[in-house]
Amino acid sequence: MRRFIDSLPGRVISQLVVLALLLPTLTLGLLARAMAQDGVGGIRTPRNFVAVVEFNNLKEGGTDYGARAQAALIGEYAKVGDPDLELLPQEVVKLAIDRLGVDSPPKGLVNLLRVAQEAKATRVVTGDVVDYMIREVSGGKQAVVSVRVVVYDVASGLTVNGAAVKGESTIRPSSVDNRSLVNDAISQAASVAIRDITARKLPFGTVLNTLTTSALINQGTRTGFRPGMQVIVKRGREQVATARISEVEPDSSTIQILNSTKGLKPGDRVEAIFTVPAVAAGFTSSGQPRIERPRKSGNPSGLITALIVLGLAAVLLGGGNSSGNNPTSDVFAQTYMDATLAPEDSAIQINWRINGFANGRDKVRWQVWRTDVPEAPVTFAQGADSQVINRSTDNATTNFTWLQNTGTPVGQCYATPGANSTAFRPVTAGTVYNYSVELVQAIDTLNDPNQTGGGGGNAGGNAGGNAGGNAGGTTATAGGTTATTGTGGLTTGGLTTGGTTTTGGTTATTGTTATTGTAGTTGTTSQTICWVLSDRVAARGSATALRRPTPSAPTDGAQLNGVNVFSFAVTGATGFNTQLEAVLEFSNDINFAQRNTAIVARKSTRVGPDSFSSVDVGSAAIPVAIRTAATVFWRVGIRNASDRPGVKPERNGWGAYVYSLSRTFKPPVGPPPPPQ
Repeated sequence: MRRFIDSLPGRVISQLVVLALLLPTLTLGLLARAMAQDGVGGIRTPRNFVAVVEFNNLKEGGTDYGARAQAALIGEYAKVGDPDLELLPQEVVKLAIDRLGVDSPPKGLVNLLRVAQEAKATRVVTGDVVDYMIREVSGGKQAVVSVRVVVYDVASGLTVNGAAVKGESTIRPSSVDNRSLVNDAISQAASVAIRDITARKLPFGTVLNTLTTSALINQGTRTGFRPGMQVIVKRGREQVATARISEVEPDSSTIQILNSTKGLKPGDRVEAIFTVPAVAAGFTSSGQPRIERPRKSGNPSGLITALIVLGLAAVLLGGGNSSGNNPTSDVFAQTYMDATLAPEDSAIQINWRINGFANGRDKVRWQVWRTDVPEAPVTFAQGADSQVINRSTDNATTNFTWLQNTGTPVGQCYATPGANSTAFRPVTAGTVYNYSVELVQAIDTLNDPNQTGGGGGNAGGNAGGNAGGNAGGTTATAGGTTATTGTGGLTTGGLTTGGTTTTGGTTATTGTTATTGTAGTTGTTSQTICWVLSDRVAARGSATALRRPTPSAPTDGAQLNGVNVFSFAVTGATGFNTQLEAVLEFSNDINFAQRNTAIVARKSTRVGPDSFSSVDVGSAAIPVAIRTAATVFWRVGIRNASDRPGVKPERNGWGAYVYSLSRTFKPPVGPPPPPQ
């Protein structure tokens, strides 16, 4: 044997045996590395190959500003250093354009995607140099540009990222040519755009299991998914479906399939879609680009968009008429239940997301309205809050102060606010509600560049200034004199009664005429704080106040075998006859963790007693870990399936239902083991 091992054939065979023993370990190591690189199980995102094409110059054809924007974006992308992003060389993109014989920049989405596919890209970046201007500033001149950047997913042709930004050149002497200034501003805009794009981490997840028209994915609110969000489903580089997030939990979501080409299967990747704001030509009076940001509404198609213009305060507070005074881009209400509520209580949580209109001012209070109480708000939240709970236990004998629209157009200053007192309005179990919110803001007119003085001062100043100005020449608005005191005022810390408005202040200048006119007299302004009431924004769906259902049979801790009836009761307002959805859940975990819980029955129900009949507690359809547990926990959940977005899940409940308190039963005892 020793001689054989020392021989050449023996050494070869020994090495082969060692290699055979090591091969499984090496294979598993390489497989794990490949899985990490390919994003299997959500470990890492797949590598994206990015192509950047020439931008469109919407203002002036024949210039190379579009090519300059392309080069600037490529330069900024190269600085990112993202290991999951590979930027394709500009020569590869140019070669793809030449092979296809299309224009540069490519005209239309079809040609753009053809170029990206030819270049073997998974993402393609395009955009527009929308507008630019040269403005005189102290010490020289400066260029300002507005640029829109759009990132498309090549497989689906849908936008997955982007930015709408402003770029400013450095201030240069007047002798510097305008072309150099615009190029400098484009480079600055590209830097801002890439910072926005790379900082925006859009959520993604993996399909766990599928149904006919829906699927469960492994990510939820913790990673950024929210109800109504549009997503694409991909298998490798190929898009297989588009979908919408219908239900969200902390660590999982349900997607509703909108359009499918191949059907979904576990392991497919789900990615969120991003809507890039549009940019209109021109600039505001303060030199800001005219960016039109999308706003969600109650329309389930998600296609209604409101215009929110940067520099809006100058229009609103300067007396202009505008309908874009929305303080929130999304309002939604959810049936609410948690451990702090008694079983006989019910509640609804109203949520909103603050947008640009509400920022930059002193947000005093959010006033929350319900359609069944048209005369006053039903509750309120402080200005820094983004949600409030309307409970059945709200004290209807306690009042709060609210700001009423007394005739001043929405979005404009109230020199003397119309403060009123109203009672909190609780919810009633078994009632469907629709909500809306509005924002009260406090504006310091002396420190706000969009305000020129108090109401009394302007009245006097305009009268005097116009008298001189109409006679001939140029006048400046001067102030009159007013000192207003009122009760029931509002303070920036909140709404109070018995407050006093502020007096004092002076206007800026006294006008003089050029020839024959006489200037208006100088006076003092009055109000330094005024109040602005926003538009009222409706929630995008209804919510139903629901109490916990009450289980009645079987008794807690009962020993069960075979087929059983599980009874419960739903309580609600008299006359409430809305059809609800009910589920029966079994679990081997007192906390009903999702992995340890199964829905064993489902039915439609209404207010009153009801039951799940013919439930086989030993059915093979129930996971074996549950049906063989020493103790099985069970509960009943209810919801109004017509509510959007639906019930807010409880901390100890992963499903979007209002659950009963749990009960237990002892499962069937199996046959004794065979004799040894």
